[in-house]
Amino acid sequence: MCGINGFTWPDADRIAAMNRVTRYRGPDDTGTLVDEAVSLGHCRLSIIDLSPRGHQPMANEDESLWLVHNGEIYNYRELRDELVAAGHRFASDTDSEVILHAYEQWGTACLDRFNGMWAFALYDCRRRRLVLARDRFGIKPLYYGRTGRGLVFSSMIGALREHGLGGRPNDRAVMQYLAFNLEQHDEQTFFDGIESLLPGHLLVYDLDSGDQRVERWYTLRARDGATAADLREAFVRSVQRRTVSDVPIGVCLSGGIDSSAITSVLDACLAEPFNTYSLVVPGSPMDESRYIDEMARHARIRTQKTTIEPAVFLDDLRDFVVAMEEPVTGLSAYAQYRVFHLAHEHRAKVLLDGQGGDEILAGYVYYFGYRFWELFARLRWLKLASEMWRVRRHMHTLFPHAMFAFLAAPGFVRHAAWRRRICPWIDHDYLERTCGDAMDPRWKRQTVGESLRQTLSSTSIPHNLVWEDKSSMRWSIESRVPFLDVDVVETAMGLETDDLLCRGETKVAFKRAMADLLPEAIAARKDKVGFEAPTDLLFRDAGVAAMLREVVGSAPFAARPYWRADRLRRMLDDHLAGRREAGETLWKCVNLELWFREFFDGAGSQSGE
Repeated sequence: MCGINGFTWPDADRIAAMNRVTRYRGPDDTGTLVDEAVSLGHCRLSIIDLSPRGHQPMANEDESLWLVHNGEIYNYRELRDELVAAGHRFASDTDSEVILHAYEQWGTACLDRFNGMWAFALYDCRRRRLVLARDRFGIKPLYYGRTGRGLVFSSMIGALREHGLGGRPNDRAVMQYLAFNLEQHDEQTFFDGIESLLPGHLLVYDLDSGDQRVERWYTLRARDGATAADLREAFVRSVQRRTVSDVPIGVCLSGGIDSSAITSVLDACLAEPFNTYSLVVPGSPMDESRYIDEMARHARIRTQKTTIEPAVFLDDLRDFVVAMEEPVTGLSAYAQYRVFHLAHEHRAKVLLDGQGGDEILAGYVYYFGYRFWELFARLRWLKLASEMWRVRRHMHTLFPHAMFAFLAAPGFVRHAAWRRRICPWIDHDYLERTCGDAMDPRWKRQTVGESLRQTLSSTSIPHNLVWEDKSSMRWSIESRVPFLDVDVVETAMGLETDDLLCRGETKVAFKRAMADLLPEAIAARKDKVGFEAPTDLLFRDAGVAAMLREVVGSAPFAARPYWRADRLRRMLDDHLAGRREAGETLWKCVNLELWFREFFDGAGSQSGE
């Protein structure tokens, strides 16, 4: 993993300043290229070919192409063999050099040959253009903006702000975050004038005319008729691909089926024991310590554990807000931050993580809401009744039943319930002025398959991946996500609904596919514990409560146009008194206020050091 930076005019001082902001993304090496047309910068985290031959910006033999690359191409060795056979010569054993020669050979069509995660910029001197590209599902971020002098891009928003971009908040993004829990769902960021290149897209900038075009290069191709056996084969191959590294590999182990499956497959791939890193919550219903310990008996792993302590949370808070760069809807991102900090303390550099498994395989209980609607719309009412009963029995929740009722209700009833019961603290007049009649896209009546595609492209995976990237890179760690291998995703999207949700259980096909690799206690799990922080409990700690009262009771908070501060103050009082559980809503608002203080109210610094 690395930090990449650049712009379309010469300025050695400014590109050095951008590299300083992104330094913790790549502390092993730094480099720049400045000529009459572009300035490129790179901060390297050395993972493959640790020698100086991996230095970037990297050029081809005649220096007609230059590259800055953040990510990994897992099939680079196969592509390298193909390119050597075609007459290309290599000076290093890096995957980055394969990108250069693949572009020489196939142009931008090379993207479809890559299996991996990436955000990169190619400076094509002959064609006088700059090509920016992002991987299929947005595992690696890439931001850009325009100034009077041309295009600016970076792995980090903070580096773009070195050019004066993003000087005002994007109120539309703020309101969609508050009202609909939407982030990273389109090209907008929370900073006006700074955009995110969408997953599966590329941007081509003409250095002579200043024209740019953005186009989609990847469209999901579901592998219809896929089976549990196909899923197992794709998943095992994905984990094996992600063992390509010249440094040791570990795992983020939650105790759930996804991370446990990664651990089991990795155990079969590696010759030596390896470390796992986990968040535990002693005494909480969300604690999965016993499943982590079960995996320790099952595989050759050394388990390392951390937890969330109120005093540490308060100490971390400012650094976390700065590292994430944009507000986050839940404290699961902070839980990740703590796990990656633990790994950093153990000098880890590469971790495999289960991100995406629940989203592509319908692992969350709310997907049953869509399942119920699908059965209802197809007049399969006996099966609907059976599924509703089984979900209540296995999951011990009525949330999907309430969601189904919400989906089945007329539009005006849904809107009224949302406005009066779910989000009465929003300034709805300001929301309408800012966002028009926009609504949460998850309100749409849709099948399970349609909801999974929506999750993949907009409502969940894009922001989860950005949080993952920023939490891991804050601690100079490369996080790899086997569930978001293109073969795994396209196979999963080809499964039938009954292979995903059936008899009150989630992820049916994956459990069947992995059963013989997992301890029985984990393979047989029917419950679902999301990877979350204990927000409600944490927010009742005396020290944390004092921080919340200061923020929610402050004059700047009351003056923001986004919410009704008096209602939020009452909500905080009710939460602290135990009359309601409002931690998630309070976090969204407090996080947003702290973000304003850090990035716009003059209290913070944009330094990445």
